[in-house]
Amino acid sequence: MITHLKTISIAFVCVILMGCELYPQDEFEEDYVVESYLVANRTLPQVRISKTVPVDQEYNYRDAAVNDANVEVRLMDQSGEEVEQQFQYGRQSDGVYVTNSPHKVLPQREYQLHVTFSNSDKEVLGTTFVPGDFRSENMSGDTVPYQDPEQVTINTTKSFYPGRQSFFIFTVEALEPEEEDLTPFYADQVDNDAEVNDFYSNSSGIINEENYEENEDGTLTLRLPWLAVAFYEENYIIASAIDDNMYDFYRTQDVQGGGSTLPPGELQNVIYNLEGGIGVFGSMASDTVRVFFSRNQ
Repeated sequence: MITHLKTISIAFVCVILMGCELYPQDEFEEDYVVESYLVANRTLPQVRISKTVPVDQEYNYRDAAVNDANVEVRLMDQSGEEVEQQFQYGRQSDGVYVTNSPHKVLPQREYQLHVTFSNSDKEVLGTTFVPGDFRSENMSGDTVPYQDPEQVTINTTKSFYPGRQSFFIFTVEALEPEEEDLTPFYADQVDNDAEVNDFYSNSSGIINEENYEENEDGTLTLRLPWLAVAFYEENYIIASAIDDNMYDFYRTQDVQGGGSTLPPGELQNVIYNLEGGIGVFGSMASDTVRVFFSRNQ
């Protein structure tokens, strides 16, 4: 299984750099930044911890990294009230913490993040509910003409999330990204000084209920936006069901990045769902199909 979401980390750095715009204030206040994404049925992920920097200061992750953190991820019991297992993390490199535990993330379970610091009494707390596992039931190995009028559709089983519908994000990842295989829109971007490697992995926006239909057999039909396809030929299409934390971050960050017609005074701040810091402690369930996009003759 392949699970890859490229856009969050890149967008996240942009949010850090724009911190003073997101939180208007007379003086800059340093804050802890946490970033970690659990994936159902995969081993526990790394946790990245850093600090914000003033908007007029050049951002360098190594300089902003926090190296004195005490990091723990906790699996909660079915009630969500008691800790069932605890996983201790150690620093691997600047601001990057990992665990040696072979534990695989359980779908439909709650996990907590607890971070303290050796030289501060502050702590960062986060909670995520891992979406239910699902599987794709068609398309693997298919050949699809680029921008076919029928659009690319993927049938999946349902992913459970308490209290709401499932929200999906598509990631299209080229197996062998070559400049001559770029689709027209992205070829134009490279001509305008972008790099080919900037597009080898593209993520869609959030796919909500209006973008998929429920079939008689209980599966969902998801429609892939063509804008997510940057390369012809062999690609992986990764469908990811996301938790509330990733959903809130994506939709509010998109608004900050210009994805809204609201005037600046009415823009909602980015939602982080963390106590004691900013960032994302989120989770997802993913499945992958392999598709060949042919040139439309």
